[in-house]
Amino acid sequence: MSILTDKTVINDITFDDKISIHLSSGDILTIPYDYTPRLKTATKEQLKEFRLIGGGIGVHFPQIDEDISLRGIIRYKLSHELLAS
Repeated sequence: MSILTDKTVINDITFDDKISIHLSSGDILTIPYDYTPRLKTATKEQLKEFRLIGGGIGVHFPQIDEDISLRGIIRYKLSHELLAS
C-alpha cells in the first residue's frame, strides 16, 4: 500500500464479498459487512445509495442513517492486521 497522506480521499465504493473502499492514492481498502451493526443488517441495494461526505473523508448511507470515515477504516484495518499477525 502506498503512503496515505492528508490529501488521500475516498473516490468510490464497491460491494462484493466485502466492501471495497477505492482511494485517490490508487489503493483499495476492504472491510467486512459487519464493520458496523447497521452495515451488517443493510441490503446491498441500501448500501449502494451512498454519498461521499467531507470531500471524500467519509461516506454517508442515507437509507440506514450510517456514516463511516476513512480515518476509522484505517484504524480498523491497522488493528485487525496487527491481531492477525
